[in-house]
Amino acid sequence: MGSNVSGKSSRGSNTKKTYIEDEAEKSQMNAEIFLVEPKDQPVPHFKRLKASRLRDRAQIRKALAQRVRSALWIATTGPATALLFETLPHRPFGDDQRLLRLDVGHPNMQGLLRLHFKHIVSAQDGVTFLPTEELIEVLDSKNRADLLIGGTVIHLRSTVLLYRGNLESLEIPLSWFVARPGCVQPDSHDFSIGDYGRAIRLGQYEASTDAALYEFDEEYRVRAKKRLIAEDSSIGGAIRRLRLQKGLRQSDFPGVTAKEIARIEKGEVKKPHRLTLEKIAKRTGVSVEQLGTF
Repeated sequence: MGSNVSGKSSRGSNTKKTYIEDEAEKSQMNAEIFLVEPKDQPVPHFKRLKASRLRDRAQIRKALAQRVRSALWIATTGPATALLFETLPHRPFGDDQRLLRLDVGHPNMQGLLRLHFKHIVSAQDGVTFLPTEELIEVLDSKNRADLLIGGTVIHLRSTVLLYRGNLESLEIPLSWFVARPGCVQPDSHDFSIGDYGRAIRLGQYEASTDAALYEFDEEYRVRAKKRLIAEDSSIGGAIRRLRLQKGLRQSDFPGVTAKEIARIEKGEVKKPHRLTLEKIAKRTGVSVEQLGTF
């Protein structure tokens, strides 16, 4: 269903940023990354990550005192998590602090850590992460909030819990991942995130991150819509975006030929007949008046 929407943002000229890139940069400019890296436990595989490296309690305390808005803390090993845990104040320090925990030890620490960090994404909770090189690139990205770093399938709820690069979560029903007849079907027991956070994979089935965010995150949808409207504000452009969002082909509209849909989407038909619009609206599950809002 979501696999037809590209995960890559279109760009304007070399001197002008797109709306979505500008908004993403604004939301991340105050978010600093702190990598807890004990002196005797270096993490060379995270060498490329642009982060402030905290090697002892004094440096951690200094970083905490800065109260950086939306700070992202990373502990990749058991000793790193233990050092952070031992240094935390007895009372929650508040603010919007976020913790990415990649070790699977010390499960008894989770409760206290949750008192101090607004968002925690932890391997301890069974999260499947991107490969290290891809994870680093997403965390370094200015639009990491619109990319995924990992997730897990919750079979008891029939949902997929996804984690974004800013550590905020998004829960999507498994029923959303629907393949067309004759195509490979999603396998919820074989979950992974790929393509540098731009793809959700269930076995051989793949859906784009853009499609999932567009469907389930209203703020992302507003940003993406403004970007897309800047590129194409016509009724044809709106119908094309809606069709792709719904995973439909141009031939999937009863009473309207694929050729006619193509002509409308290309802008060759500026004002489609009301009856044609009604058939398109019915197939996509929206009202005629809503067609132009996509």
